[in-house]
Amino acid sequence: MKRKLLSLSLALLLAAAPISALAAGLLSDIWGTPIPSATPTPASGVFSFREKVQWNMSLELVKALENIELVERFNGAWSILYPLSPVEVSKFTADLVYMFYNDQLKMISYDFSSAAPDADFLYLSGALDSVYGEHQEAGAAQIVTFMDQIYPGHYSAGDLKSCRGWTFGEDTLIYLFYHSDTAYTILYVNAPAQVSGFVTTGL
Repeated sequence: MKRKLLSLSLALLLAAAPISALAAGLLSDIWGTPIPSATPTPASGVFSFREKVQWNMSLELVKALENIELVERFNGAWSILYPLSPVEVSKFTADLVYMFYNDQLKMISYDFSSAAPDADFLYLSGALDSVYGEHQEAGAAQIVTFMDQIYPGHYSAGDLKSCRGWTFGEDTLIYLFYHSDTAYTILYVNAPAQVSGFVTTGL
């Protein structure tokens, strides 16, 4: 039941609350500016989620690619898409939420709950390391900044523990973090390189 908290909360938010002007401005700054690139990203470096979904796809295209029943919720520039049942992730199950801004996929989350959270968290961290390279410690404030765009106030920096981060290419940030003693999230964010704290273009 706890695992449904994030997806249901997002659904309620989109059904009831308009996006703030400040949030809209921040999103315009983050996602309205082309990502600078010194060299083309190789095909092998293109982020692909669940082996088929890519950034900036429309809600309808993601629905067509996912062979599961999905629920839609809309509010202004934001929309979310999520299945009613948990999906398989690694050797676990999780609640999946796709988040779109102006009908372009910009964030994705997996929300987990576990009776053995420490062991399962470490397993997922190792699995992510194997895909995206060794993790770095991540700032909780950065995660809150992203989530505040779609759900203001859902998290505070003090709520988030053991935050770990990965980067993939020039446009993908990945976070793994606890948001309660037995629940944790993987958050994927489509963001320019500057958002990670460093300008990495050309490096």
